[in-house]
Amino acid sequence: MLPFMATTASESGSGGNFFLSSLLAGVITAFFGFLFVIFFGQENPLLYGIALLLIGVGPVLGYGIASGNISVGAIIGGLIGSILLSLLLLGAILWPFAIAAQGTPGIIGGGVVLILSGLLWSILVGALERTQSVGRLLVGSIIGSLLAGGVFLAIATNMGQDPSWLGLGIILLVAVWGGTCGAAMSAWAKGR
Repeated sequence: MLPFMATTASESGSGGNFFLSSLLAGVITAFFGFLFVIFFGQENPLLYGIALLLIGVGPVLGYGIASGNISVGAIIGGLIGSILLSLLLLGAILWPFAIAAQGTPGIIGGGVVLILSGLLWSILVGALERTQSVGRLLVGSIIGSLLAGGVFLAIATNMGQDPSWLGLGIILLVAVWGGTCGAAMSAWAKGR
């Protein structure tokens, strides 16, 4: 029964098996997240900056390997989109400071940075990969962000005030987001 389901899932869309795509995207993204955590702990800004940029490429590579078609345009879109995801991280960190310093303009400015940065990864990857829909990638990225945030908060709740869990939390956060985006890319791929 299971091989039949795997064959059906891989042939239902043109993107390949979405379970394999999710697994590969999650593992690749987790590897880049692991490099980010290691280099951040070593206080090497160049290397952890590169690892942070490669996190956005993880779902694209996982989908490309699973479908057998690695698109250079989608990798470039994922890289540029991860630059914007880095802005999202920066916006999330600076948002409370902007609120405290500027009041209402800080709230509006921080919210605009968060929303735009979250949308641009999906838009760039969808625009540069002809088999992907921007809207569906956006939905996949939002679902992945919600699931990743839930996993991160579950770990944070169980670990408490001990900061030693933060590296594992970041790795799991990006792995869940990347795996969900890889599954969405594979499940909702358009015909070639």
